[in-house]
Amino acid sequence: MRDGHILYEITCNIEQKKIQTLWAKEGANLLDVFREQRIPMDAVCSGKGICGKCRVKVTKGHVPVTGQDQHFFNEQELRDGYRLACNVRVYENLSVEVCGGVSQIQTFFIEQGQTLAEDLGEKGGYSIAADLGSTTLAAVLLAEDGRILAQASAVNSQRAYGADVISRIQASVEGKKEQLRDCICRDLRELFLTLLQTYGKHVQVERIAVAGNTTMLHLLRGYSCETLGQAPFTPVTLELECHPYHSLFAPAKGCDGSLVYLLPGISTFVGADLTAGCYSSGFWQADKDHPAFLIDLGTNGEMVFGSSDGYVTTSTAAGPAFEGARLSCGVPGIPGAICKVSYLYHRVRIQTIGRKKPCGVCGTGAMEAAAALLAEGLMDESGLLAPQIFEKGMMLARREDGSGIYLTQADIREIQMAKAAIRAGIEILYRRYQEQFCRTKQVQVSRIYLAGGFGYSLSPDTAAAIGLFPGGWKEKIVAAGNTSLKGAAAFLTDSRCAAELEKIRSKNRSVRLESDPDFQEIYLQKMQFSRKDTQ
Repeated sequence: MRDGHILYEITCNIEQKKIQTLWAKEGANLLDVFREQRIPMDAVCSGKGICGKCRVKVTKGHVPVTGQDQHFFNEQELRDGYRLACNVRVYENLSVEVCGGVSQIQTFFIEQGQTLAEDLGEKGGYSIAADLGSTTLAAVLLAEDGRILAQASAVNSQRAYGADVISRIQASVEGKKEQLRDCICRDLRELFLTLLQTYGKHVQVERIAVAGNTTMLHLLRGYSCETLGQAPFTPVTLELECHPYHSLFAPAKGCDGSLVYLLPGISTFVGADLTAGCYSSGFWQADKDHPAFLIDLGTNGEMVFGSSDGYVTTSTAAGPAFEGARLSCGVPGIPGAICKVSYLYHRVRIQTIGRKKPCGVCGTGAMEAAAALLAEGLMDESGLLAPQIFEKGMMLARREDGSGIYLTQADIREIQMAKAAIRAGIEILYRRYQEQFCRTKQVQVSRIYLAGGFGYSLSPDTAAAIGLFPGGWKEKIVAAGNTSLKGAAAFLTDSRCAAELEKIRSKNRSVRLESDPDFQEIYLQKMQFSRKDTQ
């Protein structure tokens, strides 16, 4: 007993790799306990019991079966102790295996001589550039001359509070603001330390630049998110901010004396990640006679169309399916995620990230699976699966524990909604740019910069096959990579960048898709998986 509360011991086996002992008050929710103790856990629905991601196996102790457990587990799995952590209340000592987590896997390596900014401009001191994504964090350590000395990435532990910015805004408003801030501050600090440890030499970082969407930067700063989630959707600030390191993060040798710059955003739903991406991709220099698209397909689909004369921007909440969050067997783009799918002699062939054993399917793998089903005749253009796979879906592979990884009919609907939202956004930006900037002649799209981890890995053929992009775009697509991270690096190494970011912001015209008169019609039309979509 502690402070008048009965405490129970919870022994956690985390992904069959690490044993950890926790203490929980009587009646505590197991997911909340995991959140407090930073046990890696995927909770896409933020604990509402409707996503089925926060899976645990209770190996000691009795936990009643709920209706939501019955929805996600079969009778044998329930007898074996499988439960959803968000439905477990602690009333005795428990031993559990955490099987629904997403590890804070970090990948890092040193690349000598590579730079992220073409024109280094004025240089000075070691620096760190970071991309604060809703799903993935990425950072690089830069030398005085702009060379990459080390780079690292990790999964954003805020996923325990929901997959997208809407769920995290809600969690913040409901009293979880400090927990969300602590998550991201710890994650970034650990990422910075990983960079320094990987490089292996003692350095003093002078400046850190962070790009991210508006919600992520609000959560990092501890700003109120109340006005982000309700009309008229007003942010606390979109301006460039500069803070001493210690005002945001716990002490870290090599970083303590640095200044932290939070890059400026465009609007509530088009953040600093897109501002930075406009600069680093070269989009901002597009000639008015050759307008281009920049499309960042992360957890939030942000896009901009235009030229150096001006542009229109929008955002759509389509990304959770692209990042694997809303798929039944979905995972982020981590080692072991199925990323390539095809049929050979009517048999499924897959490829995983890092050639590791399959652990789930990421967004690109799901898109490729949908395209393969369409080509094989196992799915029609309405998205309906063939009778022989309708009930369980398409089996892609088996995990190490023998459980199957499927793409289900419900997953297909998630993909349809995501791709229809992105495609409708593209069509509307094209129309609105035509109206505002080029009324005298028909606009021709010259280039499409595809940004973000999902966008970088997505095959243009796959994108065209499922109707995510017009078929005529295939030869114009440029895989631009992590343009947000590159933009943060440019801010540190390119003397022109700060001023140009302000120009980029000033030339923007924002479009709200939900209030656009054409959105609903286009959205419904683009739900189809049309193989003849060449417009």
